[in-house]
Amino acid sequence: MNTVRTSSTVDKPTAINLIVGMTLWMSLSVLVVQLFTVDAGFSFAQLYRLLAISGLSATIWHFVFFWLGERAMQARFIYLSTAALLLPTIAMIWLLMNPPLSYTALQWLAAACGFGGAQFIAFTRNDKIDQTGLGWTLAVNAGIAGVGIVVAQAAIPFLSSLNLFGATPWFTAHGSGDIVGVIAPGAPLYLANIGWLIVAAIVLATITWQVARPSTTESTPPLGSLTNRTHYRTILRNKHTWLMTLFYLMAFGSFIGFTITFPLSLQTFSATYAPSALTYAWIGPLLGVLARPFGGWLADLFGGAKVTLWCALVLTLSCVVAGVITYQASQSPLPEQWFLGYLLVFLVIFIATGAASSAIFRSVSVVLPFEQLPLTLRWLTAVATAGAAYIPALWYINSTHATPGIALFVFAAFYLLCAVLVSVMYLRNQSEFYNP
Repeated sequence: MNTVRTSSTVDKPTAINLIVGMTLWMSLSVLVVQLFTVDAGFSFAQLYRLLAISGLSATIWHFVFFWLGERAMQARFIYLSTAALLLPTIAMIWLLMNPPLSYTALQWLAAACGFGGAQFIAFTRNDKIDQTGLGWTLAVNAGIAGVGIVVAQAAIPFLSSLNLFGATPWFTAHGSGDIVGVIAPGAPLYLANIGWLIVAAIVLATITWQVARPSTTESTPPLGSLTNRTHYRTILRNKHTWLMTLFYLMAFGSFIGFTITFPLSLQTFSATYAPSALTYAWIGPLLGVLARPFGGWLADLFGGAKVTLWCALVLTLSCVVAGVITYQASQSPLPEQWFLGYLLVFLVIFIATGAASSAIFRSVSVVLPFEQLPLTLRWLTAVATAGAAYIPALWYINSTHATPGIALFVFAAFYLLCAVLVSVMYLRNQSEFYNP
């Protein structure tokens, strides 16, 4: 039985840090919809661009943390990075309490919020991981981040409708909604509540860290140590690392990219009163998170490559259907008629991306030396975070050039390519690793 110790920081403070960071980052996916709702003067293309900037920032910070290595996994570093989340949060409150909004300022805010997404790299647990149950174990660990996503997309729209903290009210020009129901045009929205919620969460996280901080003293490894550089070169010279990177970009990259983009894309199907994007958008990421343990269990049972192939084919078909729906809705005088179909197809997409993410983790443990697993998983996570940049960027291009549905057909082609590569590299009898 193979086991490995990953990080020394899997505890309650780490989990809360991750939840807070993801809540801050994903709050932007709600904010852009609400900016459209209150008619803040920004086009869909500009709002997609904000999401792409935030995703690019998160990706860059992920690579910074990846280079820092074990330093980024230490309790003290996690504590400081949690406290640093106050900076973009306070900036958000100040901006939303002082209209009108500057688009330049919003771009800087989007980049700052991306720092919250980088906290995901600390998801690795310090438990001893049994290779035979790896898919399930890592799926449960990674699901912690999903809590922050669901909190952001389910709770924030509701809290924005409440008059709390004396926030400056904005008034809806279009119909909106939250987890409770529909918000009619002309109703007040207190957008600064988004920031106040996250401030409260950060304070809770820092207090929890002070109460539950480790009693032992951690040693600090040197930056860019020879050992780390050797490990980096070892994993990056392996062709299987790059194949798994591509597959994880397909899986988790799509999950995180669609998570941040889906609410705004769903808004294009919304009518004046109902249905509302923010009433339903959070369901997709929730199903994706819940599918991770299921995908891990399937991978442990049938093999990671087979599950990855099934998910890639489901993603291919689903994106083709979603692309057709998007095009048809763009030509219809009543685009809300296509709302339900678009929503249901994307629920399938989220489930497939969640299941595939865990299946790929299972495959990684087979095709690469097990002692390299923690570093490899951080590399995969850093690269796959780019999905939060290129997916909204493609929607931005679609909106700029008025080509509805093209992005989804591009995604479908990418998923089909991944399905072919999985079949050729890992599902032939003469494969170096068969169905890892």
